Amino acid sequence: MKNFFYTILVIAITLVAAEFVLRFVIDLPDPYANLRRKAYSTGSVIRLQNTRNTDLLFVFNPNELFPKTERNKVKVHINNFGFRHKDDNNTLKAKEVYDIFAIGGSTTQCYDFEYTKTWCQILEQDLERELSKPVNVYNGGTAGAVMFDHIALLQNRVIHLDPDMVILFAGVNDLNLLLGDDNLYRFDDIYETNFNISWYRLGLARLTLYKLFLNAKQKMVADEDHPLKRRADEHDLDIPVGTPIQFSDHVNPPKETKALPLGKNPEINFAYYQHMMKSFIGTCKANDIPLVVMTQPTTWLSEDQRLQDYHWMNKNKENRFAKDFMQASMDKMNSDVEAICHANEVAVLSLDKNIENTGDYFYDDCHFTPKGSKHVGKVVSKFLLSNNLIQID
Repeated sequence: MKNFFYTILVIAITLVAAEFVLRFVIDLPDPYANLRRKAYSTGSVIRLQNTRNTDLLFVFNPNELFPKTERNKVKVHINNFGFRHKDDNNTLKAKEVYDIFAIGGSTTQCYDFEYTKTWCQILEQDLERELSKPVNVYNGGTAGAVMFDHIALLQNRVIHLDPDMVILFAGVNDLNLLLGDDNLYRFDDIYETNFNISWYRLGLARLTLYKLFLNAKQKMVADEDHPLKRRADEHDLDIPVGTPIQFSDHVNPPKETKALPLGKNPEINFAYYQHMMKSFIGTCKANDIPLVVMTQPTTWLSEDQRLQDYHWMNKNKENRFAKDFMQASMDKMNSDVEAICHANEVAVLSLDKNIENTGDYFYDDCHFTPKGSKHVGKVVSKFLLSNNLIQID
């Protein structure tokens, strides 16, 4: 019995000593750091937004339509006002610079591409070359954002930065919202279930020994041929310890959608989207901000059979829906946007009619390939210039 006690004591002393030494030798990030962060009050106003002053790594599992020559690890910088741009924003606007703010979802965010390959940067480069004047196109895209997010971003942040123009690119996320959101009118007594880590694991994660255990466990189960590990990225640039990492999967979500039962086509509350679009336009008009609205292209009825295997957004939580129904609904929403813009004398670019819905330009329901992103930037630039929409004093 005495030997057992001494053995336990020696093990305990050894572990404490090892922990003490390792804390000075190894600096490992907290694996549950995101669960310890306090929620900012602005989160209830702008539901989805990019954390300002952040540098993160975006890692994704590409499908066959995404060029193999492109990296699947992208460094992303978010500036001091939460926009994806190399320059910070300043409430004291420089008169010699023309500032455009692009607001939208993931098809504006474009985390799949290096900064210079996003359509926002293609647009910025084109305009600077054609106008011989400094231009900033601040990327305010946020994955999953819908019209009430866009309105919140516009009202609480963008209008205070004295924009020369706002570009709104929305649609597909709002269609998904209307397919079955449980809280369309944003009541405060309806909650979503959040994933929680047990208290003892949160406590253990403070220990360097536990962090080393987790790292070793992850390496043991890691597959060397995992799609997130392209061999071309073996000599990747060093990523600072503690850099936030976001993951995305282009392959498995379509499989999960196909596994859902085919549901009866629901009734779509198109009036809701119309009201939200009018509200966005009204805010811009009230603040004398020139606005350009872009319609939403989708690929549900594409003749490119490669795309048919990678659709995943034609669903809600319980069912998937027929692709012809999805496309007809999106066409209706685009048509409504065009009518509302014309009635309010707002410039509208029918992007759905200005890009081929093939696997050369898209890799799924609506997200662009690098070629598609470049094409969009060029189309937007041509639209703005040919219609004399940029007024320079």
